[in-house]
Amino acid sequence: MAGTMNTVDASAGKRLGAWLLDTAPLVVLSGIFLLAPGPLLLQKPTGPGNLVQAALAGAFFALLALGYTGFLWWWEAKTGKTVGNLLLKLRTTTDDGSVPGWAAVVQRRLLIILAGVVPVAGPVLVVISNLFDTHGKRKGWHDRVAGTLVLDINAGRDPLAAGGLAGAESFAPAGAPAAASAQGMTAQGAPVHGAPDHAAPAHDSPRGDGVITSVPGASRAPQPDPAQEPEASPEPAPEAAPAPVPEAHPDDAFTHTRLRVEQHTVTRLVFDDGKVHELEHGLLIGRNPSAAADEDDAELLRLGDSGRSVSKTHLLVQPGSSGIWVTDRNSTNGSRVIDAAGSERDLLPGQRSPAGAGDTVYLGERHFTVELA
Repeated sequence: MAGTMNTVDASAGKRLGAWLLDTAPLVVLSGIFLLAPGPLLLQKPTGPGNLVQAALAGAFFALLALGYTGFLWWWEAKTGKTVGNLLLKLRTTTDDGSVPGWAAVVQRRLLIILAGVVPVAGPVLVVISNLFDTHGKRKGWHDRVAGTLVLDINAGRDPLAAGGLAGAESFAPAGAPAAASAQGMTAQGAPVHGAPDHAAPAHDSPRGDGVITSVPGASRAPQPDPAQEPEASPEPAPEAAPAPVPEAHPDDAFTHTRLRVEQHTVTRLVFDDGKVHELEHGLLIGRNPSAAADEDDAELLRLGDSGRSVSKTHLLVQPGSSGIWVTDRNSTNGSRVIDAAGSERDLLPGQRSPAGAGDTVYLGERHFTVELA
């Protein structure tokens, strides 16, 4: 998985390891505090000098612990990094792949602290609670409340360095079909390199599609000249009937074969509430979608969802030659495609997947059907 362009959710083991590394400096400070004034308090706990020393040592420890905690939370809010995240190559992000910010970090960290009412086991259980997530072990309880993800950038892409979850796509956009040439000529009438520079004599002939075309170099049969005919008898010869002239065709005015213009296919997304959206460009669907830095040309479609099963930015939809491409944007409840035959497949977060005409795409509790016209 190393070097892949897709994001990978961190395992419970790495999450626990990162949290232990973040907590280690506080444990070391606690040990120093207990080793310094602790023996004095045990020997003469009522002595005024010992009490002052213990109070000063406690205040100093509290300032150090508060300073370290504040720095750790600020670092995670602004960059997604902590001591443990940096060492184990993890990053904390929002559901859209951006930096979490203060509100999200304070929420997820306070939940871990509050779980400390059950010493050791409580915080550990919250940290590894992604094991109990029914949506692919992606989110712990604190992540669900804060709306955050913990991603393994050693096994997948780092969205914080690539413009969010939709940045640096792992696929190339479909290219436009190249113009074809006919009878050794381009659409502008210029000869193709390597094509013969002469044309065999030919007459107007019907093409396979019923349109009559003219081949360059073709000439019509010459009419006989009565002045050059020998006199066969004194009797005047009957006049020959004129050769039939073919009816003029608009294509006779051109010296090249006319290219057929392909009809444009319209792709429609028919939603479960009856609304229809015609897809022309990239489309971001969600409860309140937002585009990444490289998605300025993508449309934003807000999807109403009273049950809040649809994420803020849930799905990226892009037009294809025979359907659409859909990419789950690391949504909370995931996405899936059910084809016309009833076969179902789940969308992997960050990976583009095709959906054809008649397929139904589910995002949370909402869905739409793909139609081509």
